[in-house]
Amino acid sequence: MTLDEITIALTKIKGVLGVSIVDYGSGMMMASRSNDEQLDLEIASAGCVNIIRAKMKILRRLENTDELHDIQINLHKQIHLICPCTQKENTFVYLVADRAVANLSICRRSVFAAEKLVDF
Repeated sequence: MTLDEITIALTKIKGVLGVSIVDYGSGMMMASRSNDEQLDLEIASAGCVNIIRAKMKILRRLENTDELHDIQINLHKQIHLICPCTQKENTFVYLVADRAVANLSICRRSVFAAEKLVDF
């Protein structure tokens, strides 16, 4: 499955506003798809790069050898999921969903399944 196919599939989930697959080593967005014209995935993905890098740095400073599984950010109107890919180093799947419409459980399960497909 290509990166574009992964983003297309995730944006078909009810309530999903946008999805991107990002290389947080370089900061580059490798694929994206949006259902919302107002959502700037370039800016949002770049912000997530900073979040994931900061969390990794904190884990190293704490000498915590556990691996980051996912980060969930809850806003009043949106849910943001950041999930590092297990098959591709320095890469994560980022999903933004409308809190009033989306089913959080379905979004999380779908992101976890999608991250395993990111291997190129």
